[in-house]
Amino acid sequence: MATDPKAVRAIVERIKSLPTIPGVVQELCSMVEDENTSAEEVGKLIGSDQVLSAKVLRLVNSSYYGFPGRISTIPHALVLLGFSVVKGLVLSASVIDIMQEGIAGLWEHSCGVSMVCGNLARRLEIPDPEEVTVAGLLHDLGKVMLSVEMTREFNEIIARQRRERCSLREAEEAVLGNLNHAIIAAWLAEDWRLPMRLVEPIRFHHNPTRAETAPKQTAIVHLADVLTRSFCFGHGGDPYVPALDASVFRTLDLSWRDLGAFVATLPAEFEELDTSIFE
Repeated sequence: MATDPKAVRAIVERIKSLPTIPGVVQELCSMVEDENTSAEEVGKLIGSDQVLSAKVLRLVNSSYYGFPGRISTIPHALVLLGFSVVKGLVLSASVIDIMQEGIAGLWEHSCGVSMVCGNLARRLEIPDPEEVTVAGLLHDLGKVMLSVEMTREFNEIIARQRRERCSLREAEEAVLGNLNHAIIAAWLAEDWRLPMRLVEPIRFHHNPTRAETAPKQTAIVHLADVLTRSFCFGHGGDPYVPALDASVFRTLDLSWRDLGAFVATLPAEFEELDTSIFE
């Protein structure tokens, strides 16, 4: 059993089938940070991967994002939506196949968290809300890694969770020596060279006060995870709703009344959410 954090990280790093994202995505993350990058250059880069381009166009024209009108090409999407939005779409399209593996119901849960993240970010006028939706989609990627690539350890985690009736995260830390799915997912995000605006919400979605670079994005993912679990949309790996960290109200300048008004919209949003558009 791997109880030493260094031993667990070594396992993750030596897995030959470690999920990868296209080099296109890594290059895109660098390009969009450069103010001299043109829409033509970004469009050409994304267009070089036909499968990825098709997935992006399917997403951008789906009800999940709700953009008006028909968008038929990547350059058209860039002109209408901007670099940051298209980058979020590319990242979402890149992890679809990875996230649909593993725990039953986890994909639906991740889509629910992603949807809540986007809606909340737009409501609070957080910059680049589509990037926050990507963080929501990826926040539980570590659970997929554990279930698919570390089966023996994961089976022990599930057995401990059921036996002790604790959260999956508590069982992970007991078996893996204070490591959990959030840390493992953050390692993977770092290996993918994703920006800290994505890495921090993934790593600290259970501990939002620890975020330094992206505190608001992390608070949103934390809150979205709690809300999605509260509505029992999908399955996060255990039957429990995580405790809400009250710091999110201060970080997001959010009142209980504001939250109540937002929560009132969620039943209809979950009812309408079609997770099959990612398949």
